[in-house]
Amino acid sequence: MIVLASSSQTRAKILTEADISFRQISFDYDESLVAKDLSPNAYVLAVVKSKKKQFLNAYADIFDVLFADSCVVCDGKILGKPKDKDDAKRLLDMQSENSASVVTAMIFYSKKFELINVSCTTYKFAKFDETEVDNYIASGLCMDKAGAMMVEGFNKRYILSQVGDTSTARGLNVEILKAFL
Repeated sequence: MIVLASSSQTRAKILTEADISFRQISFDYDESLVAKDLSPNAYVLAVVKSKKKQFLNAYADIFDVLFADSCVVCDGKILGKPKDKDDAKRLLDMQSENSASVVTAMIFYSKKFELINVSCTTYKFAKFDETEVDNYIASGLCMDKAGAMMVEGFNKRYILSQVGDTSTARGLNVEILKAFL
Protein backbone atom coordinates (compact mmCIF):
# COMPACT_ATOMS: atom_id res chain seq x y z
CA MET A 1 0.00 0.00 0.00
CA ILE A 2 1.23 3.46 -0.84
CA VAL A 3 0.44 6.87 0.65
CA LEU A 4 -0.96 9.58 -1.60
CA ALA A 5 0.24 12.83 -0.02
CA SER A 6 -2.46 14.96 -1.58
CA SER A 7 -6.07 15.99 -1.22
CA SER A 8 -6.63 15.51 -4.97
CA GLN A 9 -9.74 13.47 -5.63
CA THR A 10 -8.67 13.07 -9.27
CA ARG A 11 -5.33 11.48 -8.32
CA ALA A 12 -7.15 9.22 -5.85
CA LYS A 13 -9.51 8.18 -8.64
CA ILE A 14 -6.58 7.45 -10.98
CA LEU A 15 -4.97 5.18 -8.36
CA THR A 16 -8.30 3.42 -7.72
CA GLU A 17 -8.86 2.89 -11.46
CA ALA A 18 -5.34 1.41 -11.71
CA ASP A 19 -5.99 -0.99 -8.79
CA ILE A 20 -3.20 0.53 -6.70
CA SER A 21 -3.87 0.22 -2.97
CA PHE A 22 -3.37 3.51 -1.18
CA ARG A 23 -4.34 5.67 1.71
CA GLN A 24 -4.61 9.39 1.33
CA ILE A 25 -3.13 12.01 3.63
CA SER A 26 -4.27 15.54 2.88
CA PHE A 27 -1.60 18.14 3.48
CA ASP A 28 -1.56 21.90 2.94
CA TYR A 29 1.49 22.87 0.90
CA ASP A 30 2.99 26.30 0.52
CA GLU A 31 3.63 26.45 -3.24
CA SER A 32 4.74 30.07 -2.99
CA LEU A 33 8.18 28.74 -2.02
CA VAL A 34 8.81 27.86 -5.68
CA ALA A 35 10.00 30.50 -8.16
CA LYS A 36 7.56 31.09 -11.00
CA ASP A 37 10.21 32.05 -13.57
CA LEU A 38 11.30 28.46 -14.30
CA SER A 39 10.53 26.41 -17.40
CA PRO A 40 7.29 24.38 -17.04
CA ASN A 41 9.17 21.10 -16.47
CA ALA A 42 11.53 22.64 -13.92
CA TYR A 43 8.68 24.50 -12.21
CA VAL A 44 6.40 21.50 -11.71
CA LEU A 45 9.33 19.33 -10.54
CA ALA A 46 10.38 22.05 -8.08
CA VAL A 47 6.81 22.16 -6.72
CA VAL A 48 6.80 18.38 -6.18
CA LYS A 49 10.22 18.47 -4.51
CA SER A 50 8.95 21.23 -2.24
CA LYS A 51 5.84 19.18 -1.40
CA LYS A 52 8.05 16.20 -0.53
CA LYS A 53 10.27 18.30 1.74
CA GLN A 54 7.33 19.92 3.53
CA PHE A 55 5.52 16.59 3.99
CA LEU A 56 8.58 14.72 5.25
CA ASN A 57 9.29 17.52 7.74
CA ALA A 58 5.89 16.71 9.27
CA TYR A 59 5.90 12.92 8.68
CA ALA A 60 9.55 11.83 8.78
CA ASP A 61 8.80 8.13 9.39
CA ILE A 62 6.39 7.54 6.51
CA PHE A 63 7.62 5.78 3.37
CA ASP A 64 6.07 4.64 0.10
CA VAL A 65 4.73 8.14 -0.41
CA LEU A 66 3.54 9.58 -3.71
CA PHE A 67 3.79 13.31 -4.44
CA ALA A 68 2.51 14.91 -7.65
CA ASP A 69 1.67 18.22 -9.24
CA SER A 70 0.68 19.49 -12.68
CA CYS A 71 0.69 22.70 -14.61
CA VAL A 72 -0.98 23.71 -17.85
CA VAL A 73 1.10 25.45 -20.49
CA CYS A 74 -0.28 27.42 -23.42
CA ASP A 75 1.63 29.79 -25.71
CA GLY A 76 4.71 29.19 -23.56
CA LYS A 77 2.99 30.45 -20.39
CA ILE A 78 2.25 28.45 -17.25
CA LEU A 79 -1.47 28.78 -16.56
CA GLY A 80 -2.45 28.64 -12.90
CA LYS A 81 -5.85 28.07 -11.38
CA PRO A 82 -8.31 30.81 -12.32
CA LYS A 83 -8.57 33.67 -9.82
CA ASP A 84 -12.17 34.40 -10.78
CA LYS A 85 -14.67 33.85 -13.62
CA ASP A 86 -13.05 36.48 -15.85
CA ASP A 87 -9.68 34.80 -15.43
CA ALA A 88 -11.24 31.40 -16.22
CA LYS A 89 -12.63 32.89 -19.44
CA ARG A 90 -9.20 34.29 -20.35
CA LEU A 91 -7.51 30.90 -19.74
CA LEU A 92 -10.08 29.00 -21.80
CA ASP A 93 -9.91 31.56 -24.63
CA MET A 94 -6.14 30.94 -24.81
CA GLN A 95 -6.76 27.20 -25.34
CA SER A 96 -9.55 27.52 -27.91
CA GLU A 97 -8.24 26.68 -31.41
CA ASN A 98 -4.80 26.24 -29.91
CA SER A 99 -2.47 23.65 -28.41
CA ALA A 100 -2.06 23.31 -24.67
CA SER A 101 0.09 20.93 -22.62
CA VAL A 102 -0.25 19.43 -19.18
CA VAL A 103 3.10 18.87 -17.51
CA THR A 104 2.92 16.51 -14.54
CA ALA A 105 5.70 15.66 -12.11
CA MET A 106 5.68 12.91 -9.52
CA ILE A 107 8.01 11.57 -6.89
CA PHE A 108 7.48 8.18 -5.32
CA TYR A 109 9.60 7.96 -2.17
CA SER A 110 10.29 4.57 -0.57
CA LYS A 111 13.01 2.94 1.50
CA LYS A 112 14.22 1.00 -1.54
CA PHE A 113 14.19 3.67 -4.26
CA GLU A 114 12.99 7.08 -5.32
CA LEU A 115 11.16 7.49 -8.61
CA ILE A 116 11.21 10.98 -10.13
CA ASN A 117 9.26 11.54 -13.33
CA VAL A 118 8.13 14.51 -15.41
CA SER A 119 5.65 13.75 -18.20
CA CYS A 120 3.83 15.90 -20.72
CA THR A 121 0.60 15.47 -22.67
CA THR A 122 -0.23 17.94 -25.40
CA TYR A 123 -3.65 18.58 -26.90
CA LYS A 124 -4.76 20.44 -29.99
CA PHE A 125 -8.22 21.88 -29.38
CA ALA A 126 -10.97 22.94 -31.78
CA LYS A 127 -12.72 26.28 -31.28
CA PHE A 128 -14.68 26.26 -28.02
CA ASP A 129 -18.38 27.08 -28.21
CA GLU A 130 -18.90 30.36 -26.31
CA THR A 131 -22.20 29.25 -24.73
CA GLU A 132 -20.57 26.03 -23.50
CA VAL A 133 -17.61 28.03 -22.13
CA ASP A 134 -20.02 30.29 -20.23
CA ASN A 135 -21.95 27.29 -18.86
CA TYR A 136 -18.73 25.56 -17.82
CA ILE A 137 -17.52 28.66 -16.01
CA ALA A 138 -20.93 29.14 -14.36
CA SER A 139 -20.80 25.52 -13.11
CA GLY A 140 -17.68 26.35 -11.09
CA LEU A 141 -15.99 23.09 -12.11
CA CYS A 142 -13.12 24.97 -13.71
CA MET A 143 -12.19 27.04 -10.68
CA ASP A 144 -9.87 24.55 -8.97
CA LYS A 145 -8.25 23.31 -12.19
CA ALA A 146 -4.92 24.52 -13.56
CA GLY A 147 -5.64 26.52 -16.68
CA ALA A 148 -9.36 25.91 -16.03
CA MET A 149 -8.71 22.74 -18.07
CA MET A 150 -10.68 19.52 -17.60
CA VAL A 151 -9.64 16.99 -20.24
CA GLU A 152 -12.00 14.43 -18.74
CA GLY A 153 -14.82 17.00 -18.78
CA PHE A 154 -15.29 20.26 -20.67
CA ASN A 155 -12.18 20.12 -22.88
CA LYS A 156 -12.74 16.49 -23.93
CA ARG A 157 -15.23 17.19 -26.73
CA TYR A 158 -12.86 19.73 -28.33
CA ILE A 159 -9.76 17.52 -28.56
CA LEU A 160 -8.55 17.24 -32.14
CA SER A 161 -5.31 15.41 -31.31
CA GLN A 162 -3.37 14.17 -28.30
CA VAL A 163 0.29 13.33 -27.77
CA GLY A 164 0.96 11.67 -24.40
CA ASP A 165 -0.97 9.75 -21.76
CA THR A 166 -4.40 10.81 -20.53
CA SER A 167 -3.43 9.97 -16.95
CA THR A 168 -0.62 12.55 -17.17
CA ALA A 169 -3.14 15.17 -18.25
CA ARG A 170 -5.38 14.19 -15.32
CA GLY A 171 -2.49 14.70 -12.88
CA LEU A 172 -0.51 11.47 -12.50
CA ASN A 173 1.40 9.30 -14.97
CA VAL A 174 0.07 6.06 -13.52
CA GLU A 175 1.61 3.95 -16.30
CA ILE A 176 5.13 4.92 -15.17
CA LEU A 177 4.20 4.52 -11.49
CA LYS A 178 2.81 1.01 -12.02
CA ALA A 179 5.98 -0.05 -13.83
CA PHE A 180 7.98 0.64 -10.65
CA LEU A 181 5.59 -0.67 -7.98
